[in-house]
Amino acid sequence: MAAALDVLESGTTYELKAVIDIGSTSIRMVVAQVYADGKFQTLDALNQSVAIGSDTFTRGRISRSTIEDSVKVLRSFALVLKEYNIDLREGVRAVATSAVREARNRDEFLDRSYMATGINVEVIEGTEINRLTFLGIRPLLQAKTVLCTGRLLVAEVGGGSTELLGIDEGRVSFAHAYRMGSYRLREAMDAQEGSGARQAQVLRMEIEAGVRQCRDAVGSTSLKTSMLLMGSEARLAAGLAPNESKQSELSSLKLADLVKLAGKVLKMDIEQVARKYRLTYEEAQTLGPALEIYIRMAEAFGLKSVYVCGITLRDGLLAEAASLNAWTEDFVEQILYSVREIGKKYSLDQAHADCVTGNALALFRAMEPEHGLGYRYEVLLMVAAQLHDVGMFIGSSSHHKHAQYIIENSDIFGLGKEDIRLTALVARYHRGALPRNTHPGYDVLTREKRLVVNKLASILRAADALDRSHTQSIRDVKVLLKEGQLVFEAGRNCDFAAEKRALISKGKMFEQVYGRTVVLRAKRRQG
Repeated sequence: MAAALDVLESGTTYELKAVIDIGSTSIRMVVAQVYADGKFQTLDALNQSVAIGSDTFTRGRISRSTIEDSVKVLRSFALVLKEYNIDLREGVRAVATSAVREARNRDEFLDRSYMATGINVEVIEGTEINRLTFLGIRPLLQAKTVLCTGRLLVAEVGGGSTELLGIDEGRVSFAHAYRMGSYRLREAMDAQEGSGARQAQVLRMEIEAGVRQCRDAVGSTSLKTSMLLMGSEARLAAGLAPNESKQSELSSLKLADLVKLAGKVLKMDIEQVARKYRLTYEEAQTLGPALEIYIRMAEAFGLKSVYVCGITLRDGLLAEAASLNAWTEDFVEQILYSVREIGKKYSLDQAHADCVTGNALALFRAMEPEHGLGYRYEVLLMVAAQLHDVGMFIGSSSHHKHAQYIIENSDIFGLGKEDIRLTALVARYHRGALPRNTHPGYDVLTREKRLVVNKLASILRAADALDRSHTQSIRDVKVLLKEGQLVFEAGRNCDFAAEKRALISKGKMFEQVYGRTVVLRAKRRQG
């Protein structure tokens, strides 16, 4: 087998990487060559059925026998990785989704897996899944222009949740996760006494409630809407559909064919479904409910056909592994576009938000030697600056606290749970009282993270003060560092009385954090 680092005959260097996806019905691993140019090539793909979702979504915890079944699979994967000479700590990323995330004994599962195999499993949230989904489908979006025309809804139904990613003309506009999964729905069906028709009716009612929530959250648009389905159930449906456009990357599927297939599946018992479509029992359990979710979602948006792709979460994991910097300029643009869409939803003053963001960036970059924070925190500052006034939608009084609540409860594309928590706190402290150890959210942070919030919030306060009048008179400000002072030099000589007064109060936090008083002056004339 090849070593973890090697060189092809052509001189191209590559590294061997592996990704593991622990889902509701199975555990999957992909081994790939990752090249220096950011591309990758799959070498091996393994798939073992384990009914984790059946335990979690029916009993709330993973049984001891299922944990040991999972360990057995991970041990076999570890042996394969050893043959490839892939280091378990540096060359492998293993993730688990809702089936493990929602189990009451998830820590027991994670600890047992690590102790028995040396594989460190990371539990990821819906926001992280949507980010990885985008990384996986990005090459497809670049290759298929039809997917970048209008609004594209990317949907994947899992055992415990449905992930929905909105892409408007190639730019991410929203990312949502809904507690509407195929295992949850199967449980609701099986719990219903009566005929198969009554069970099907209960299924439709459950789905329609979730789809209404989805449709309301997405909202209306003048853009032409299309839908891209991911997941094994959608791929099975596309493979069985007659006379459709089938390609290795993208297939077109008529909704009528999807309806016919779902009707057949829901009339059969699970054993019949497994035999007919050559599925495991666990996969057969989720097929009918998953197809019904896809159908109701497509109908809710008035679609007659959908697209299906073969891209999986593993592709997103490998795309990230192949990228030297996952937060590229293009990716950050996607984050900020989705943030602006949130701003529209809450009727933000976008001109003010952009002005504050620009001045905050200028200050952040000037103070980089002192705060020592990297690019990721620069992006979090930009998001907080864009959304710092979002709480005005609820009311002007205590709007900084309302902003914290709204941000913490928003699905911001590209940001994980920890990122959103820090961003919400930075926005919360753009005005009002200084951070205290008794404040909700701030009280649970480590000392290191509290310092991050203090550094970013003090910058945001000063930047917000520079547009106190909401006239954007001070833009592209020049930042000068003097002895014990930080001087904002405005490009135009205007009446800055409101901004100077605001800086007196808002600059106190900056002085406390950085030891510099903040001064605003007009640009001095030459000579």
